[in-house]
Amino acid sequence: MIAEPGADGPPAAPDDSAAVLARLRRRVRRLRIILAGALLLALVCTLAVVAVLVYWHLYLLEPKGTPFTRGPFVISLSSSEAELAWTLDHRAAVELRALSPTGEAVTGSDGRLSGLQPGTRYSWTAAVDGRTRAAGTFTTAPSDLRSPIRFAVIGDYGSGNDHEWAVGRVLAAQQPDFILTAGDNSYLVALPALLDRNIFDPLHDAMANAPLWATLGEHDLFIDGGKTITSALHLPDGGKHYSVRYGPIQIVALGLQADASGLAYARRALAVPGPSARFILVHRPIRAGNPILPLLRARHVTAILAGHLHRYERQVVGGVLEFTAGTSGEGPGDPGHTRPSPGAAISLLDYGLLRVDVSSGGVAYAFVDERGRVLDRHRGPLAP
Repeated sequence: MIAEPGADGPPAAPDDSAAVLARLRRRVRRLRIILAGALLLALVCTLAVVAVLVYWHLYLLEPKGTPFTRGPFVISLSSSEAELAWTLDHRAAVELRALSPTGEAVTGSDGRLSGLQPGTRYSWTAAVDGRTRAAGTFTTAPSDLRSPIRFAVIGDYGSGNDHEWAVGRVLAAQQPDFILTAGDNSYLVALPALLDRNIFDPLHDAMANAPLWATLGEHDLFIDGGKTITSALHLPDGGKHYSVRYGPIQIVALGLQADASGLAYARRALAVPGPSARFILVHRPIRAGNPILPLLRARHVTAILAGHLHRYERQVVGGVLEFTAGTSGEGPGDPGHTRPSPGAAISLLDYGLLRVDVSSGGVAYAFVDERGRVLDRHRGPLAP
């Protein structure tokens, strides 16, 4: 039969619409599965990110930095008292405490700890906002030499270079009861902006555990006559001429050199009776013929401790033992200009420090280099 023009095509099969509907349903079902999977994956990713962030916050983040921009460091120490100083990056109260080996606690006020026992090693903590932000130790001065006393001498150190950092680490490892510096604490000049780089950062660990008493060299005096160094280190009596006691040991600091004013001060300071050992701290070594030498012999000075010359030297000058410790950071310079002193028993260009152990049996000296090696030893009496 021939279809007439304009008539519809052949009629659809009865099940075509059902097949289309089934396909649509399958597609919707697959889409739902895909959406559900995507939502589940998004949820899992979100939970993973949250878990990582929580773990990072609790375990991986660095602790908050210290609020102390300088210190705390020990600035004075006696048989019964200690004083610490610091600067903070914001105004906050500092809780200072010291704990004895037997568990007796002392609370500080304005950086001072009082009522301490002589010859005792205390641990101290400084807390800010309820958390300890700094800690260290110190040993109060003993009343006599039944317990040995150790101190260290550095000089011409304040360069902030790798050598000074190395000497600073060796210094801290010696655990001295106190530290002496023979001047030139900051190169090339003692600008306030340079002091953390040149002094407080390289010597941080040592100064947290022992007071540092310094004399002043040419580089310290260049800008303002030494006021910056004297103030920053909290030196006694203006820092030029002063005397400190650590139990049975007396340190007489004469500043740049043993000149007429230094002689006058030494005459008064050394007249005070009591010390078992006396040491002169001065920047420029005392040379033969200096009018102060007869006084030092008469007052039984144990040794002169000096710097200035960028060498380590040991010698006897006018009957008085003298050490030069001028290689603690800045460097020896040209050997042609940094020549050994005539008559020196030993003269070295190695970086290092002088360690001094004082006991009732005498004094043991050791020059320890930046690698921790002992390059010179000497033993002498308490009172020549």
